[in-house]
Amino acid sequence: MIEAFIGLAGVVVGSAITISKEVWTSWLARRQDGSYAAIRLICILEQYADKCVDVVYDDGTSNGRPARRTESGEEYCEAQVSTPDPLDFPEDIDWRSMPESLMHRILALPNKARSTDRHVSASSEHAFPPDYEEFFGPRQKGYAQLGLDALQIADDLRQHFRISVRSRAELNTDWDPKAFLREKASATLEAA
Repeated sequence: MIEAFIGLAGVVVGSAITISKEVWTSWLARRQDGSYAAIRLICILEQYADKCVDVVYDDGTSNGRPARRTESGEEYCEAQVSTPDPLDFPEDIDWRSMPESLMHRILALPNKARSTDRHVSASSEHAFPPDYEEFFGPRQKGYAQLGLDALQIADDLRQHFRISVRSRAELNTDWDPKAFLREKASATLEAA
């Protein structure tokens, strides 16, 4: 009887070890897939944020003067930088390896960009020369917020997956894109 009990205990322990090993291997593979996906997404999000910074800098001027001139010589502002293309994520990203809240924020960002574009377009209908402030204000505020969102998601991905390497080249140690975007978003809010 004791031999049967010892045999049964051996089978239970052996099964538990096998199951534990499979769970651990599966968790490790999912974590590695998540890290790989996070690194790719961080690069995409940072590139998008850089393009948002370019849009935020654009105030319709060139060398401090309105960018365009009519045939009669009247100057007016015109956008010098195109808005970034909609975010396009690689098809092979294993989204299930991401935490649900981060996955939702990442996948919702293109919708936020489309909403921002619709808002800017609607604002442009009420913009008047020469400064077109009603167009540039919402455009700068909207893209400042989109850039901030992209950078915050990238930071959250780094934190969740413990990715310490920054993909952004630090050419100017004083430059902080987050601080710039935050300042522009709040400045356009105060002006409105």
